[in-house]
Amino acid sequence: MESKIRRTRQTGFTLIELLVVIAIIAILAGLLLPALARAKQKAMRTKCVSNQHQIGLAFQMYVDDCGGCFPLTDGWGASGGQLSPILDITGNAAYYGGQVPENKRPLNVYVPNVSTFHCPSDKGDPLNSVTKSCWDGWGTSYLPEWSGNFSRVQYVTAAAGNYFFSTPVQMPVKASLIAVRPVTKIIQGDWNWHYNRSTSNPLQPWHNDLGDRKEAMLFGDTHVEFFQFPPDALDSNGAAPDPNYFFW
Repeated sequence: MESKIRRTRQTGFTLIELLVVIAIIAILAGLLLPALARAKQKAMRTKCVSNQHQIGLAFQMYVDDCGGCFPLTDGWGASGGQLSPILDITGNAAYYGGQVPENKRPLNVYVPNVSTFHCPSDKGDPLNSVTKSCWDGWGTSYLPEWSGNFSRVQYVTAAAGNYFFSTPVQMPVKASLIAVRPVTKIIQGDWNWHYNRSTSNPLQPWHNDLGDRKEAMLFGDTHVEFFQFPPDALDSNGAAPDPNYFFW
């Protein structure tokens, strides 16, 4: 009987063995968690690229249906997306188009799933921190170049008079202009792509690429890439768009 009891006791784990197992699990978790975080970040980047590619196709379909013209919109972000349930129209956000209803956002006809305009990495706009994301505040995570040229980039969506403005402000941009060099023509990007956003702000960037600030950018031929703007873009507000430059 005594030898049977001794054998039974010897089949259990000792405290030291349990501690060793726990230590091994902790080491494996420490190795796996960064890999899982990178995989999650890569998945979000892939989703953002897919979103913007679909939006690029929507721009092309709109142009085909509207005599070769890009959309007139009632604010920076009013080309597509949702009417925000947490609307922010304070300060600069008065011109973001967040108050425009979904049926007045021209690309929604071609992208009926409005969540396509939501980047999963959307961390909001440092210039307007009222809402936690641009999707929450203005119904889209993406910012086309609207109404005016900025940092060498030719505007593509023009100011409308259908909803927000009392009269039309601009003539729409023609696709024939984009066709001069579509592969380098910026259409839109992550909301924060403009360089008047602080590069040191913790909300920048949405997509961290080994510590480098890069934005997911949609180009005129509908390709999307994670683009790093050169330092001189910070000082080029007055420079005219140039199709011979490597973006315009």
